[in-house]
Amino acid sequence: MTDKEKLISFEKYMRDLGYDNAVINYNINVVKLLINNVLIFFQETLETIDSYCFEEFTDMITLIDSELGGRNGIPKMLDAMMTLTEFLKINKLIKGGKIAYYKRMFSDVDYYLDKYDRMTGRKDDSREFIKDITTNRFSSLVIKAVEDINLYDIETMDLIDRILNDVPVEKEKCNENILALKAILCNLKLLEEKNTGFEATKKGRCLSRLSAEERYAAILYLLLYSANWSVINSKSLDPDNDIKDIIPIFSSIFKDVKELSVDINEMLNIKEDDVLIEISSDRFRIARAECLPYSKYFIDICFKGMGLIDIIQREDNSFVYLTNDFGQRIFKIIYGECIYDIKIKLDIIGLEIKNRKDYENIEKRIIKFIMTYGSNSIIWDYLGQILLLEKNYNYAYTVLKYAYENCNKRSKVSKSILYHLVLCCRKLKLDEDVKIYEKKLQSLQKA
Repeated sequence: MTDKEKLISFEKYMRDLGYDNAVINYNINVVKLLINNVLIFFQETLETIDSYCFEEFTDMITLIDSELGGRNGIPKMLDAMMTLTEFLKINKLIKGGKIAYYKRMFSDVDYYLDKYDRMTGRKDDSREFIKDITTNRFSSLVIKAVEDINLYDIETMDLIDRILNDVPVEKEKCNENILALKAILCNLKLLEEKNTGFEATKKGRCLSRLSAEERYAAILYLLLYSANWSVINSKSLDPDNDIKDIIPIFSSIFKDVKELSVDINEMLNIKEDDVLIEISSDRFRIARAECLPYSKYFIDICFKGMGLIDIIQREDNSFVYLTNDFGQRIFKIIYGECIYDIKIKLDIIGLEIKNRKDYENIEKRIIKFIMTYGSNSIIWDYLGQILLLEKNYNYAYTVLKYAYENCNKRSKVSKSILYHLVLCCRKLKLDEDVKIYEKKLQSLQKA
């Protein structure tokens, strides 16, 4: 069911419950605006709304004022989203944790009223802002992780401190990253442009007065999760190449390894049969991250500039990515923030396969998942199923065989992988393989 079809069903749901026409029209308008202005750009659906998407939507003050009743319309907007939640729940489009997640997000009327007031200049929220960016789960973990680290030579922290306090930057440091940082700081409301120069806002001044540990955690949090990187050159968002994909790519790799070599020339020689496996490799995913819009700024400022990684270019034009114990510690914390999104994405893909949704679209999302988060037994099994349904048996065999060889043989998913692998081998008439994998499957079923 597409979002357009869900909207039609949502309207019928409200009419069946006897909602007033004005309420129905308002609720439909809220959901339609959310889809057209946010979800479509982030390649999300009504079942996959997250706080990042809804924050983007509630940032659109002009839209809220012109279409949804301004400040007085915010409680009605949230009522519309709560009604949508009930509709999705009743139709089994969301379940369990996702229902609770939606209800928490859409019931916090005071937060969104305060946010509206802050964004329209009605309220100074500097104190709340500093509290939010230093006491959230991510920042709290980072503060503990950097307690014994010398943070005074962290380049990005130093540059931000100089910019906010109007301290001249050495000529050798006056590069594109300075201009990018100023654009990002303005976007975060830490800096504002005045006449021919820039001046720190009250929030910016408050940030610069924090302890080194709090400042490091707050800056990393803001750069990774709050900044809109498209302000660097005002390009429109590309839903297929989201800058935020860099976060799970780097964190999923460098939480486990300290060194990675990437040679583009080697990657060009990959055999066609191995392509689907190769896209999950660390080197491919890093190469993809480097190609994303604004990646140069993002990697330089957030990872290199925050002391998490070094990048060395060799004479043969290959690259070596290096991190250390400190970098790994922080990347593990960053990856921890990705785990919920991974689980939700896997649950939704699994549900759509069961409900026989648009297989081509599911395959595209599975491949994007693999290119972002890397190998995962569940996602390989899902891809194998899709390839079987599409009658791409040779690719299905490659994927499922790889999945079985690399999965935990005692896990539940191993049985599913084996079952689909047997089906695939039968289609390809690989009699010897059928015997081998059927025997393994039987032993698992007896266990």
